[in-house]
Order: sequence, then structure tokens, then C-alpha cells
Amino acid sequence: MVSRVNRADTTLERPEGDGRDRKLGDHTLLVTGVTGFLGQELLSQLLTETKANVVCLIRADDDALADARLRAILSQLFEPDGWDDVRTRVRAVHGDVTRPDLGLERHTRERLVRETTHILHGAASVRFDMPLGEARDINVMGTMAMLDLALDAHQRGQLERFGYISTAFVSGRCSRWFGEDDLDVGQRFRNSYERSKFEAELVVHAHMRNLPATIVRPSIVVGNSRSGATNAFNVIYWPLRIYADGLLRYAPAARELPVDLVPVDFVARGALAAVLQGEASETYALAAGDRATEAGAIGEMASRVFSTAPPRLIATPLDRLLMPLLAPMLSIGPWRRFGGAIRQYLPYFQDGSRFDTTHANALLKPRGIEPPPVSQFLEPVLEFARSTDFGRNRVAIAAHERALSSARREALARAQRPRRARRSRAAATFVAH
Repeated sequence: MVSRVNRADTTLERPEGDGRDRKLGDHTLLVTGVTGFLGQELLSQLLTETKANVVCLIRADDDALADARLRAILSQLFEPDGWDDVRTRVRAVHGDVTRPDLGLERHTRERLVRETTHILHGAASVRFDMPLGEARDINVMGTMAMLDLALDAHQRGQLERFGYISTAFVSGRCSRWFGEDDLDVGQRFRNSYERSKFEAELVVHAHMRNLPATIVRPSIVVGNSRSGATNAFNVIYWPLRIYADGLLRYAPAARELPVDLVPVDFVARGALAAVLQGEASETYALAAGDRATEAGAIGEMASRVFSTAPPRLIATPLDRLLMPLLAPMLSIGPWRRFGGAIRQYLPYFQDGSRFDTTHANALLKPRGIEPPPVSQFLEPVLEFARSTDFGRNRVAIAAHERALSSARREALARAQRPRRARRSRAAATFVAH
């Protein structure tokens, strides 16, 4: 029987006689990658939507510096004094997934082995142009180091689940729908990122015989579904930025090319549900699936938001054949700044990807977690990019960050209000007696 969260009281239910029933607040999650875009959203939702304790593995020379980095993240997420509201639930340890034993001091590692109930490993390099050896050091060897810790924690401590954040694009250039149970289907890869994440998944699968592990595969992650906010203007944002700047009005893609976009808040909610409530030895595709949009629809909405002519989508076989031959010319003239990025993303214009989400739907839909239709979230995403000039307008970014921090702080206060009310009632009862 699978552990699941009772929505009324957030008690993790287990089989009778387990002997380890505990409130979610008694759980300790070790999270890597919290300095990244998705990692910050995961941290925010852990602190506002659960009562779990969180330990953040942060690359730094010592715990003091790791703590300073964590405080800076929390100040950005929950306003400068937000640390006071979460300091009893979250802490940092310094480490590095590329170093032996994660660079942890012995006593720190032993404490993590004893106390950690769940691991959510999201630290990774997401660069497409990294040499394969370097990508493997971070994405494959780093995952192996986390698995070593997880095995110790499962055998000697109380670890219940190892969660690995992969990518739907382990599918590579697979030309058919890629299933959640698929992995090695003889696919070719577009870059070192896809290959190294694929190899890391192979390693996780090899450990599933001895370790309860769950894999989540996000597709293309964009900004928040309501505000559109992001601090990672990469992947889909690069071609949109070039188009909005008027440097390139052509795209070597058919109008019907599938583009699977999902907002970061959906991915974070889905990942937490998969690790805390999903099946062990299961993979969940956090993708739009049959809700994926098409390149033509993105172009039309971008035209409206950026108030410019729609991009010309090149669809003929001859046009698409010539475009890769013209790519080296993008390293000269006004395109020099973007030529490398265009070449990195060019393969995605030529090969669309489709992801089956059967397992994810079965787990998430009953819990009210679904990717919103692209027609709902794409306009805020594009509007945020336009209003901040794709992250180049620091004044606009700072204003958005202040508003978002305030909203998150209010969410955090609402989440803590029932607990404080219970404490007040308990104190009043004690005084009365």
C-alpha cells in the first residue's frame, strides 16, 4: 500500500502495524538544487503547503556560507524578515554533489542518515552546450553520490523515499509518444544535457531493487501560471527574445510542431506529490501531454503580446534542410550574441516531442493538480517576459520580486495561522487549569 496524505490533517497514512505513523511535520526532507529556479519554487511550496522540516544541501565552503545563501533565498522568497517565520523548519548544510561523500563532514552526514525521511534531488547542470564529461560529473556522478547517501539512510535510518528530478527529454529524438515506463528505446540525443540525464535515470533504476525511489520528468518549465514570473530566461525564452527584439522573424518549424510547456508551480506541486504520495519504482511525467500546444499557437500569442508581426514558420522540406546549413552565419553580424543559443535550440524546432502522462494523471488529478491549459498561462508568461525585457530591466524585475515576496509571505502567514491558533488555545487551556 502506498503512503498518501490525508488532505484534512496532512497525516501520512501507512499500513496498519507499520509503527512509524507520524505527522507530515515530523518528516525531514533533504533537498538539493534550491538555488535554482525550480528548486526555489519547491522550497517555497514545502514551507507554505506542508509542515515538513527541510534541509538544503547548498554548495559553499562551510555551513556559515551555506546558511547565508539560504537566508538570501528565503529573503527573496518571503521578504527580508521572512526568515524569522521559517527558521525552526529549514536549515542549510554545505556540500557539493561532485565531491566524494558530497563534501559533507562526517558528523553532518551521519545526522542526515539518521534523520532524513525523504530526499528530493534536483541539483543538476541544465546547460545544453556543456562537454559531455562535465555534464556527467554533475548529472550522473552527482546522482550516484546522492544515491549512496540515500542507501545508507534507508538501511540505517528512516528514509522512506528518494525522489529524482529528471527531464521528459530523456526521450531524445524519439519520434513517437514517449511513455513514463519508457527509457532506453534506442533514441538519439540532441545534447549532453539529455544524454547525461538519461544516464542518471539508468543509475536510479539500477538502485530501485534496494531503494524506494521515484522519478519525475518535467518537460519545458516556464514561469508561474498566474504571474508568469521566472528568473530563468532560457530554453523557450531565447527564441522568443530574438523574435521580440526583431532580429529573426523566421523559425524552422511547422505550425503543428508540438511544444510541451508547463508552469513551474505545477511542476513543483507535482514533484512533491509524487515523492510524498506516489508509488516507489514509478516514473511520473510532469508534462502537458495531450494538452501540449503547437508552435503556431505560440507564435500567434507572442505576436499579440509583443505587438509585432507573427513569426514566419518555415515548414517546407527544402526550407528546413537549408536552415541548419545557414546556422553558422548566425555567428556574425547582429546575431553574434545569440548565434550559439540558436544553434543549441535549433534541433528542438526540427523534432517535436510527445509525452504520455498516464501515471501522473492517475496520481495528480484526484488531488486537483493538473497543468493548466496553455491558453491560460502562456499570456502571463509572455507578458512577464515583455514587461521585464526578458530579465534585462532590473528595475521591473525588482518591482515584480517585491510583489511576489509579499504574496508568498501572506501565503506563509496563512499556512502558519492555524498552528499559532492551536498553540494559543492550548496555552489558554493550560492557564485555565
